[in-house]
Amino acid sequence: MQTIASRFSAKAPIRTSRLSLVVAVLVSLIASLSFASSATAHQPVLLTASASNSEKSPILLDGTVSFAVYATMKKSKEVRHFRFNHKAGDRLDLQYLIPDDLIMKKMTTRNLPQVVLIDPNGKKEEIKPKERTYFFEPYGGKGYFYISRISTPATAGTYTVAITSKRASSVVIAVGIKEIPGDVLAFGSGSERCPVKISGEVEISPTRAGQLVGMSEEEAKLCASINGWSYRIGKRDGQDFAVTMDFRSDRVTVSILSGVITEINVG
Repeated sequence: MQTIASRFSAKAPIRTSRLSLVVAVLVSLIASLSFASSATAHQPVLLTASASNSEKSPILLDGTVSFAVYATMKKSKEVRHFRFNHKAGDRLDLQYLIPDDLIMKKMTTRNLPQVVLIDPNGKKEEIKPKERTYFFEPYGGKGYFYISRISTPATAGTYTVAITSKRASSVVIAVGIKEIPGDVLAFGSGSERCPVKISGEVEISPTRAGQLVGMSEEEAKLCASINGWSYRIGKRDGQDFAVTMDFRSDRVTVSILSGVITEINVG
């Protein structure tokens, strides 16, 4: 299993022969490029107070992509949530970490935040502390401790992670191992944020629908699904699609350019 620490591997040693020297330089170059890639792709997500409500918590669209989710709680019984998606055949990789700071490294195991993983079927599993292994992450210049690590076949669907503090504390939950850019669906009001679901919504307002503009196609489709909206594509990269002319107040019709929503209409 590839962990956060293993992503920042040391460069290969240089040997004395000319051929070995050339090989070593190439390996060193590849390693340095890999370091830059992994450090960039390990994307941070900061959980705010709005994530105390699971329905308003961010969704990592692909749970196999590497993310570091940060939660800071100022008192006991504060809760933070985030969600991530998996497809059939995926592997679930999750790591529970704490920063190497004065407060957290002295905190006893029983006072560490409780981390609960809820699978797409609603089954809950507490990620219990099993270790306290130190490593230094050179890109951010910070030290961390592994508290628990899991790697297991994933269930298709959306997982939820619930973090509950027992006292003022900070944690990091790492998800996924693929060092590639990934999308995060954020919730709330404003541009490129998914509107929070309204129970019994029968007519989508232009303002709520307009928040999808600027999203990726995958983000917009997921957002529409979460809100219970019908979703269809009216135009893609300048090509008009044949669509029915009936008007439906619970449906959005989107225009897409290079994978991004550029225009949206209700109906």
